[in-house]
Amino acid sequence: MKIVFWSPIHGQAGTTSNLLVTALISGILLKQNCLLMQTHFNHNNLEAPLIGCNSYSTANSEFFRDVGLDALIRNFKASRLNKDILENCCISLFANRISLLPGTSKSNRESFENEMDILAIKLLREIEEYYDYVFLDVCSGKHPLSLKLIEESDLTIINLSQNMEIVSSFFTTYPELALKQVFYLIGNYDRNSKYNIHNIRRSYFKYITRKNSAVIPYNTAFMDAQCDGKVIEFIRKYLDCGKKNTNYYFISKSIAASEKLLKVASLEKGHQNGAYKYGRFIKQ
Repeated sequence: MKIVFWSPIHGQAGTTSNLLVTALISGILLKQNCLLMQTHFNHNNLEAPLIGCNSYSTANSEFFRDVGLDALIRNFKASRLNKDILENCCISLFANRISLLPGTSKSNRESFENEMDILAIKLLREIEEYYDYVFLDVCSGKHPLSLKLIEESDLTIINLSQNMEIVSSFFTTYPELALKQVFYLIGNYDRNSKYNIHNIRRSYFKYITRKNSAVIPYNTAFMDAQCDGKVIEFIRKYLDCGKKNTNYYFISKSIAASEKLLKVASLEKGHQNGAYKYGRFIKQ
């Protein structure tokens, strides 16, 4: 099942951070088999928070020579993918349930984007055969490949901020997306803002409801963990923290968002896969 994380504007809603926390919770707590990947050409921060380095850095080119999207595409062109090939191109992150497919190391943007335009859909359809969920971070805005992947996705996560100008602009600029099966995720969320999730739902009740929206609060410790390449350690450490812990609000809302978006994705696909037996926070 393909879940695309997208935002109408870059750098406002914490799209990559939202993907990281929901995918890790899905794998670690909800015990789903998840793949994390991205289609950015460069300057994306999906890999460094997980493994401490990025594929697009020339200093890391040797490390990523035989793993990642480029290696997978080479194998895909040669023959149909199988589990062994896919696993060899990925980095296993947790108990064989969470895998990372690093992004491209290519230096030519045009070459990469042309190749992805031709192969991305077929490649994803084969990848998803081996995972419960493929979490895909795509470029923001009207990037042609992103819009193509949104059309192909089983569920699109619309990442928004509490900036009402951005929220309003989304519904006027992308009316066709608002009518699709989507899930609204408010990132870098501040519960003390006048524009909290309840007021946002009230203002856009035709589109944003309790069932198809959630929040990922801003959390300084989680941001630091991303910079340190230790987000997995952070999530594992605080998943069961108590209410008195300073990270409890962040964790509880992140679990709620993860449970809820997987439920929406599963219902859209037409089946239940048992991922929601926890249900500790999903009503929040």
